[in-house]
Amino acid sequence: MQQNKTGCVPDTSRSRLVFSWRLIIKDCLYFVALTILLGGLLNYSLLAKAFDGTLIPEIQQNQLAVIKSRNTQLDAGISFINLVDAKKLYDDKLAIFLDARSLQEYETAHISSAINLPARELLKGIIDPIKIIPDKAAVLIAYCDGGECELGLDIAKVLSKHGYQNMFILGEGYPGWEAAGYPMDK
Repeated sequence: MQQNKTGCVPDTSRSRLVFSWRLIIKDCLYFVALTILLGGLLNYSLLAKAFDGTLIPEIQQNQLAVIKSRNTQLDAGISFINLVDAKKLYDDKLAIFLDARSLQEYETAHISSAINLPARELLKGIIDPIKIIPDKAAVLIAYCDGGECELGLDIAKVLSKHGYQNMFILGEGYPGWEAAGYPMDK
């Protein structure tokens, strides 16, 4: 071995340590690149849907199908929906909430962004639903005061007869929504 000016043998362990870390980092980068490549190849169709904009609508349709399958169907196109599923649709902005109560009750307090569609006026034909909700394929969640209140069910039946296809009834109504601490306007 050669000695340096101080008479000591040079320390090569440090250069070996640096060299080995470089190899480890290089191997890790190759592994990451290979993982990304294989992941892209194996999930090509999913990535293609994400880039062409069809993935989110497909996911939303699947969510709606799951919610429909879990809830009790009352009539063709009309089902009950629970608070948790209604809140998911609310958060994802996938549903229009319809307040079947009177205008006075609606103005006192209602679910945020809900549309007031008083059942009595709708049943009498005073209100034309197509002017309020032009999209008959929209997901609609009707509610009233919950419990024994059937105004939500009444407007769901009328809207179903007018060709609306995705009707839900929030059985707990506004009181259940409020008790859960979900968004509301007062």
